[in-house]
Amino acid sequence: MAKVLLVHYIGATAHSRSVVASVARDQINAGNSVTIADLSDYTVISQDFVPPAVAKLLGHKVYRGKFDSEMATLGVEVRSLTARHHRGEKLPEAIQQECSQAVESELLTYFRTEKLDFSRRYLTWLHAQLSAASIDTYFALSSLLEREEPDLVLIPNGRTSRQKVTRKLTERRNIPFKFYEMGRARRDAYYLGTTQPHDRIASQEEIDPLTSTLSQQEIVSLADDMLAERMSLGSSINTFSKKWVEQADTASSTNESKPLAVFFTSSTDEFLSFGPMWNIDSWSEQFEAFDLMIPDLERRGARCVIRVHPNLLDKSHRYVSKTIRSVKELSRRHPELEVIWHTSPVNSYDLVRSSTYVITEHSTIGMEASMMGKPVWVTEAAQWNHVADVKQILSPADFTQSTMDLWDVDPSGAKKFAAYWMMQEHPLSYSWKDWSSWNPTKPPFRLKAAILLGKNPLRHKLHLLALEWDRLRNSRISN
Repeated sequence: MAKVLLVHYIGATAHSRSVVASVARDQINAGNSVTIADLSDYTVISQDFVPPAVAKLLGHKVYRGKFDSEMATLGVEVRSLTARHHRGEKLPEAIQQECSQAVESELLTYFRTEKLDFSRRYLTWLHAQLSAASIDTYFALSSLLEREEPDLVLIPNGRTSRQKVTRKLTERRNIPFKFYEMGRARRDAYYLGTTQPHDRIASQEEIDPLTSTLSQQEIVSLADDMLAERMSLGSSINTFSKKWVEQADTASSTNESKPLAVFFTSSTDEFLSFGPMWNIDSWSEQFEAFDLMIPDLERRGARCVIRVHPNLLDKSHRYVSKTIRSVKELSRRHPELEVIWHTSPVNSYDLVRSSTYVITEHSTIGMEASMMGKPVWVTEAAQWNHVADVKQILSPADFTQSTMDLWDVDPSGAKKFAAYWMMQEHPLSYSWKDWSSWNPTKPPFRLKAAILLGKNPLRHKLHLLALEWDRLRNSRISN
């Protein structure tokens, strides 16, 4: 029986409790003992439910105490680490740089932008608070690990500052660890594995060892199941598809006789926050690469279409405005280019089905297109670029006379990557219904507004209002 320490705090998604409770339950069922280290006291911005009294006034319920009682039933001890401030203390020098990078990663995600403006008082305040919380977490967990001496530590994701210091602590103490998070390939599932989910190098290096026990038929079956789930309209693992329509209902004339070249944009802010291993290209922006390719494709008789990523709706309006200007400039330079905006209900997978050429920065749709046998070109580091049969164009120097030549695609590499994802995911044992009377991923408007009544800094509440205003403005951009 292994002694497992499961690190936990309410994260950015509505699935945090469901995931950690499912992980704990599966570990108990495997015969291990489990202690949960709850780091909620070290949270700078709370993303938990609205206060129970507020929910009750709005006709809903928060099942307070349900998580603790469920864990007690399983025999899982929940230890809430009480915040003790370590002002003046510093992280070990070997950890400082990675922790600083992790804090900046959190800020890029929080502000939904590609560049941090440290002249903003709220940003500098939040940076200081997150840095202090990571130091406090380090010392609190260090003491806990010394007392508990676990055989295995389970860490959520591993990218943000508290997660990063947890990983570095376990490494320094030579304690085995794994990462867990919400699933990416299966519906209602969680990931559990030895590789940090956004570590694109380590992920690809472990694909062959982990899939070696699978037959080719099993790999294809797993990959096809993942693709079918992600392509289904309204899929829970592809939230953008909820607003898409079938090809017959779209305004995009994908049945023209010309070969179709589709450029899929990506949101660069997310990947900038993943660290240096993702920043291996020399393009000033993704549209510089697209600008270089379009004339060549048009000379080959292709009809070029650019599909602006649907998640642009959720970015800061400043970021969106910059992207829109770049797209319009690209369209001005190439008058025949068709633009499908982020607000369009056009189904991206229908575009892939009809395409001859697929070009993307690093979007997962590139891997899925390769699974479908489509030639794919990537212009930045991708999670799957070393295993899938794709071409990389990371700089102008990579663009040669034969760069855009078609080839007979071998989809087996991309399918193996999909199978690798699938085999590391496990079904959730709990859902949102165990913790509240409403689905936090689709909250009624009143409950969404009631988040402003939670215990958070006023500046965070103003930030939430600004994001909603940005979403409204972003949703009105259509040309």
